[in-house]
Amino acid sequence: MILRFLDAITRPVAWLSRSRAIDLDKVKRILVFVPGQLGDIMMITPFLRGIRTRFPQAHIAVLGHSKLKTLLLEQRLADELIPVRTPWGEFSSRWRIYNPFGSVWPSFIRTLLMIRRRRFDLSFMAGFCDFRHNLGLWLAGAKRRVAYAYAGGAALITDAVKPDLAQPHYTDFCLQSLKGLGIDVNRDDMFIRIEEKERESAEEFLSSHGISPGDVVVGIHPGARLAVRQWGEERFREVAHRVSRQFGAKVLWFANPANPATIEEGANIISVSLPLRQFLAVLTHCRLLICNDSGPMHMAAGLGIPTVAIFGPNNPEWFGPLGPGHRIVIRRDVWCRPCSDRCLFDEPYCLTLIPVNQVMDAVVEAIEESADRERSKELTL
Repeated sequence: MILRFLDAITRPVAWLSRSRAIDLDKVKRILVFVPGQLGDIMMITPFLRGIRTRFPQAHIAVLGHSKLKTLLLEQRLADELIPVRTPWGEFSSRWRIYNPFGSVWPSFIRTLLMIRRRRFDLSFMAGFCDFRHNLGLWLAGAKRRVAYAYAGGAALITDAVKPDLAQPHYTDFCLQSLKGLGIDVNRDDMFIRIEEKERESAEEFLSSHGISPGDVVVGIHPGARLAVRQWGEERFREVAHRVSRQFGAKVLWFANPANPATIEEGANIISVSLPLRQFLAVLTHCRLLICNDSGPMHMAAGLGIPTVAIFGPNNPEWFGPLGPGHRIVIRRDVWCRPCSDRCLFDEPYCLTLIPVNQVMDAVVEAIEESADRERSKELTL
């Protein structure tokens, strides 16, 4: 109700302050608003590369969380990151999201007004959006503003994108913004580039932990940004031990450097806590990654590594890993999902009701398929 009221009162202001839309061939400065996290960056990689291809000489700035900097700049997806804390991206509590007395909203508005002085030619909202996102684009002040308008804020943008309901995935949702401007896009252009020195460093790291080139290496990442997306470390630990026993695999138990590993190491189970770039390089040596619906899931997909991804609150049709070889483990009979990560209960039953055996069935299939691919490669050599 509040957003509808704000939408109504901003229409005359937006109309009075409208400017003439710039021709695309004259665009020199582009702003992309990305309110999400690392996983979102992976899903919008084809979108950002599409912008780069269409505007090779333009300066591309991304407005988003500071932790996006490494992937954005080192993968040459953007020229600049403008760090910002987005209120609805920082918190899950509605009070904290809309609390005007906190520190996030004033900082957010100041950043947008600072950007306005830079006079960007073109701006995009990456992904799902509503009145809040379109208001942000309008405050940032680009001459031409491209976003969806189905959830409010139509008067605040210059180019309203029409949803394609036949392609609901987040990646396609972003690409539709470019298609609406007549820009050719490549959905498959999402792969992460690993430098040769990083590959060599990863090989040295694995060798120092007793892993040889012929070993079956399986990665497990039990973390996720939100607790309602976490299947549970105890269950992941059981999977790790089963994989090690059944296949003689070397299991890399990945953990965020800020959070110590919680698994007992052995000859075949190795705790790994590495910075992002080193994590990605080591991940390339895994046959597959077993994980939650998380950023690492999308990073593995971007490296061409198959995943066994355990989904709870989200729909994999919207946010699943892209590319071949992935397996989704999910309970589709839980009536309350998808819930936008706002669980109604004291625990996410959509996840905790998934048994270890169901995950192991998917893992066995993935490892056997990987072994078949390896044998096929040997036969063709």
